Amino acid sequence: MLKPPHAFLGQTGSDTLDALAYEAAQETAVALGRIGKKLEDALEALKRHDATPGANRNRDELVQEAADAAWTLFIQRDHLGLRTDHHLTSTYDIPIDVMARVGVVRKTS
Repeated sequence: MLKPPHAFLGQTGSDTLDALAYEAAQETAVALGRIGKKLEDALEALKRHDATPGANRNRDELVQEAADAAWTLFIQRDHLGLRTDHHLTSTYDIPIDVMARVGVVRKTS
């Protein structure tokens, strides 16, 4: 277990509670990272499919896998109170057909 920074200790009056809060924050960050990586991998598989003429795998399955990963990331962030999902579509370059499966369709100009 990593030790929390000194600035994190003593905020609640209990170094033990502060260390536990720090460890929980670390685990949350790691979990979000894993979820984000899963989304990146699903989007990359979809891009590879689209770039490969005559690809064997069903594109619909790849779109659904990417949508499931995006939905998971959005829900996890929402649960944590991070309600800034609008920037995730551009950060991860999520295609509109994937977002339509999530239930969010961004406006096109």
